[in-house]
Amino acid sequence: MGIEKGAKGISRWYGRVVETATKVNLGGFMRDHISADAEVKTDYRSGYNGMETHFPKMTREKSEKKGENFKQMHRVIMMFKAWLRGTQHSVMTLQPYINEYTYRFNRHKMSQGIFENLIRSMMAKPPYLYKEFIYQVPNSIIYFIKGNNKFEFTLNIP
Repeated sequence: MGIEKGAKGISRWYGRVVETATKVNLGGFMRDHISADAEVKTDYRSGYNGMETHFPKMTREKSEKKGENFKQMHRVIMMFKAWLRGTQHSVMTLQPYINEYTYRFNRHKMSQGIFENLIRSMMAKPPYLYKEFIYQVPNSIIYFIKGNNKFEFTLNIP
């Protein structure tokens, strides 16, 4: 997991289940979520070896008992674990729960609602035509069922 620090503490957090804490797995996660020019602070886990080439502002510190050098990271981990235990009493696969908690945590400080943020994001991007984001299969059959009646349509797309 990784956290993004803002002026008033933690502004965002990111998490992903990795099979092992190797350079490949940790590096992929870090490149997906961290800018190359960001200040990155890690512990001395061997999976971070050699990542200084991609993250030149990376510093490494010894990981103390109970997260003393990484207090904010430790706090977020404890909050996630408490949420997971209190809300979800049985977990089969962890990644969907990490995704949900990430979504909730990263939006809890938003002053506007989800709808306002969605509209603002949509207005900031260029428009997409319907045919650009709908996958259409040529000469496909679509079934529409209403009550006991079944209607069949054939799409003839050149």
